[in-house]
Amino acid sequence: MSSINTIVLDKVVDPGIKKHFVDGYKQLKPKIDLIFKTDKQTSLNDVYQNYTGIGQVSQVNEGGTYNEDSPIQAFGVTMTPVKYGKLIPITYEIEKWSKTKEIFDAANMLGKATARHIEKNGASILNNSQNTSYTSYTDNKPLGSTQHTRADGGSSQSNASSTGIILSDDNLETALLAMEYQLDDRGEPIDMMASRLIIPPHLRKQALIITKSEKQSNTNDNNINVYNSMQQFYGTMEVLVWYYLGGPAGGSNTRWFLEDQTQSKLMWNWADKPQVKRDDSVGFKQDVVYFKGFYYAAKGWGDWRGMWVSAGDLQAYSN
Repeated sequence: MSSINTIVLDKVVDPGIKKHFVDGYKQLKPKIDLIFKTDKQTSLNDVYQNYTGIGQVSQVNEGGTYNEDSPIQAFGVTMTPVKYGKLIPITYEIEKWSKTKEIFDAANMLGKATARHIEKNGASILNNSQNTSYTSYTDNKPLGSTQHTRADGGSSQSNASSTGIILSDDNLETALLAMEYQLDDRGEPIDMMASRLIIPPHLRKQALIITKSEKQSNTNDNNINVYNSMQQFYGTMEVLVWYYLGGPAGGSNTRWFLEDQTQSKLMWNWADKPQVKRDDSVGFKQDVVYFKGFYYAAKGWGDWRGMWVSAGDLQAYSN
């Protein structure tokens, strides 16, 4: 590992280092807390187990016996954290002939590097949402599947487009209805309603035209825009643009998602939140001071319900 040897740095107390690490981290505006349900990891393996509700109540005749029903153990997820980080070694010579500003920049860079990794790490769940090798929930299906099994053995369900429909006004309605009709593991209605459209930057213009136009988009008719005005039924559709879903970040420029922000179970557990530390004892023999940035977190999903996805590529999909 090579040390930084082209800039000059000064000894700075840890609070200053931490501040600039945080400044660098926040500058990139990570969206983890917006999309995921964040919580604290309490053990090496935190297990979340779902149970079905019970079926609908039934008529009881006078003097008759109530029908019995019990919840069924459904699928779940085990959250196991992984630690990520990086060291920046600083030599004695750099430290001796220093200008204070650059060390703040080094901490800032470490904060940005951490933020970028967290964003890419979180986005990997959505970017791999139709990858059969990428599973979390114990139904052993990708997040977006046309073949989610039911715990009671009932008919399988889909939360993904089987034809890769593109984002359009009509297709948004198709997706909303598909999501609204998602059932629980007993085949009972959930009353699901998407409130957020999650997209890569390439779809931003189209998404805003569809959801924020005063009237219905791409038509000469005087129809209202239901996604922007009929709050009784649709609410106002939120559009969230995430850079890390785009092609340049390893994602797709066509894939789009719907999320019910209340019922979505995308999960991110912090074992240790992002932080920076300074240690001048590790490199005592070599006159090297180390700055370490790291975080420790688990990610996954506790249920596929509350999400819907289309690859937006007009290709058949049946996994």
